[in-house]
Amino acid sequence: MLMNPFVSNAQRKRMFENNPKMAKERASKTPKGKKLPEHVKKQIVSKSKKSQSN
Repeated sequence: MLMNPFVSNAQRKRMFENNPKMAKERASKTPKGKKLPEHVKKQIVSKSKKSQSN
């Protein structure tokens, strides 16, 4: 399974609370010393991009 690096500290904290094994795998994919934001806002996908992908 493909593991993506952590995007925010909130994501990291929640993952370690709920699934520590998977969190350790993800932490290994996150660059060392990278400053993560506390939260990341969701990206808004425009309607034209949604219709193109369908």
